[in-house]
Amino acid sequence: MGIEPPAVTRTSPEPATEGTPRTLEIAEAWATDIDPGGSRAIWLLANRPLGGAWFAALLLNDQTGLQDMSLVDTTRKRYQREFEAARRGGGVWVTLPGDYGLRLIREALDLSRELGGGPPARYQAFREVFGEAPGPPERGLVFETISPVEINFNPGWLDESTRLLGEPEVAGWYVPVPADLRSRALEVARAPSAGLLVPGHTPEQQAMQLVADAAREAFSPVVRRGLRRRLEETGYIFLQTDRLGVARLAAAAARALDDGGLSPERHPFARMLLAAGLARLVGGETVGSRRAPEVLLELVGRAADQQAQGGPVETRPSGLILPR
Repeated sequence: MGIEPPAVTRTSPEPATEGTPRTLEIAEAWATDIDPGGSRAIWLLANRPLGGAWFAALLLNDQTGLQDMSLVDTTRKRYQREFEAARRGGGVWVTLPGDYGLRLIREALDLSRELGGGPPARYQAFREVFGEAPGPPERGLVFETISPVEINFNPGWLDESTRLLGEPEVAGWYVPVPADLRSRALEVARAPSAGLLVPGHTPEQQAMQLVADAAREAFSPVVRRGLRRRLEETGYIFLQTDRLGVARLAAAAARALDDGGLSPERHPFARMLLAAGLARLVGGETVGSRRAPEVLLELVGRAADQQAQGGPVETRPSGLILPR
């Protein structure tokens, strides 16, 4: 064209400086079990090229997101001492793939932002050391062993999911419900001892309607997602501690929460967590010689059995820890 192109100046990349973001390979990733409030700890360790290590401890909550974190320049020996002390402190610790741990952290961060919050103060420094996942986990680790197809062929696993409440990692779980349902919960607990029972409005039916109303008020999309993740992660913990049977129940209960057509009061496990939330509202009350939470949980359990079997049956222990 008769036009001379401008000269191209080639430059070599500058060496990384102290302020240049970089990421290190995660050498270890550990996570605890999940407490009744939905919180767990995740620990990450990365070795530094010239010696020493970076250690990050994060607190995640499946209802509120990324709550807190610390980032420490340390040594492997010191990290190992702290890790052993933490394990002796109780609870269950399981190892995670490093990239999966980062995805759990990203999921918690996204939830914090969704709820109007932001990352902890040191998150930028954490990201420069460990990096940031592109998004939350695509599927829980539990499904690498227990396939969704297997769950579909075993619908009884969901029906039996209330057995999870007998496991120590699940004991005490509940779905928080509005405090304004307290008077109604107490009224339902007192219904069996009432002098007049209205046909078609039995105490069991009243209890089930109460749970349904509590679900409409309390079982938000955030609660549903959080409980699904909690069940998936706890199912993985069961696998890592050689409890395949209950891992299947946890996976089935988590999978059923993906089904938008299954209301919480018809989901066996979610129903009992809602009942546990209602029971906490009447924790200090009694009905005759019995505790009101115990009566309320018994009514919900009996209503569920009647709904499943078409008639009254003997109530089975729920496994829930009653509020004192």
